[in-house]
Amino acid sequence: MTDIRKVGVVGLGVMGFDIAFLYAMKGFQTIVYDASKAVMNSLGDRREQTIDRLQKRNRIGDTETENIRNLLTASPGLGGLAKMDLVTEAVSENSKTKLAVYRALRDAGFSGILTTNTSSVTRATLLASGDYDRGKFALTHFFNPVLYTQMVEVVKGDMAATQGDAVISFLKEIGRQPVETHDISGFVSNGILMVYAVMALRLLERGARIDAVDQAAKELKLLPPLISFDSWKPSIVEDVTRVMFELRGDAFLRSSKLLARVAKDNPTFYVDRLPNPKIYELAEARGRTLDDESIKRSLQTSMIIAAVRVAELGESPATVDFVATEGIKMPEPPLKGIDGIGPAAVLDDLEKTNLQLGDQPMPVPALLTRMAEEKQTFYKSDQTNPWLLAHAGRTQTHASH
Repeated sequence: MTDIRKVGVVGLGVMGFDIAFLYAMKGFQTIVYDASKAVMNSLGDRREQTIDRLQKRNRIGDTETENIRNLLTASPGLGGLAKMDLVTEAVSENSKTKLAVYRALRDAGFSGILTTNTSSVTRATLLASGDYDRGKFALTHFFNPVLYTQMVEVVKGDMAATQGDAVISFLKEIGRQPVETHDISGFVSNGILMVYAVMALRLLERGARIDAVDQAAKELKLLPPLISFDSWKPSIVEDVTRVMFELRGDAFLRSSKLLARVAKDNPTFYVDRLPNPKIYELAEARGRTLDDESIKRSLQTSMIIAAVRVAELGESPATVDFVATEGIKMPEPPLKGIDGIGPAAVLDDLEKTNLQLGDQPMPVPALLTRMAEEKQTFYKSDQTNPWLLAHAGRTQTHASH
């Protein structure tokens, strides 16, 4: 197996910086580079601020602090990363930008394992041009916030076995839980969360109040979507949903006019812990209202339908349910839950939700309709239903090309 001891990170946004910090904190020599001089100049301050924040929360020890100060260093160019065993690319969610980085790394002499922290671009898309050796290339999707979450979704595809094993071992060594997934835009996590985020915005457009949406989510034991927007940033959600739409063809992801408006200057949904009135102006609900029951049904249904869609694109039910519960903290496994109540009940909830949404409804997954017609389930004796293997994945070309 390839031994990974020296690592690099390209792109020091929120995710990239935290990934680099994590690598160094766990004892790996970590060399970083960002094209922005301002970002590079701020590296020392960001490092100390992060150490201070973690110390106040008792989440970092003396040895880890020393590791970061000794092992996290900047390079003036990509040439400084040429001898790394592994480099993680964490630049913007744009395939052209990512490919330009891969070519530059290759031209600088880098020939190690290359991983990308993409949220939505597929491995097939990034390998289509042949800009990097597919045997040494993987997707590693860290969850946000990187320093507080353990799960990492991994797409190895046809990566060389020794290189793929090295990536998995490395992630475990830095204290993370790798979950191998299929090459589907958005993985499992964003395949569910981005639909959920768009649904929350659509509810605001139909007259729901910001705090009512988040309170409904809390009562359902789901992630409060609008509180989460203040850490995700609308512009990032805009980028991720755009790529997912391009690769999957799911129109609902681009159905919120509010998303396009808030992505322009990223206003927060809360100001001093109170709903931001500017958001209501941008939502243009025009006096419409939604009751709490409708809000809850819409939020819950969006996550369940999104989980079905990921399975429809070819992911295994067990992986969908595991990431849903352990990664994004849904209280119950959504696909196993459908087996409990029956697909017809979910279709009924979707119909009621779509009546509330009006134009641009959430599409009905063809897989769920067939399951209802043929009285099928996702599982048989706790294993994937053989029937599902013959019916899911028929639209998987949209997932990776």
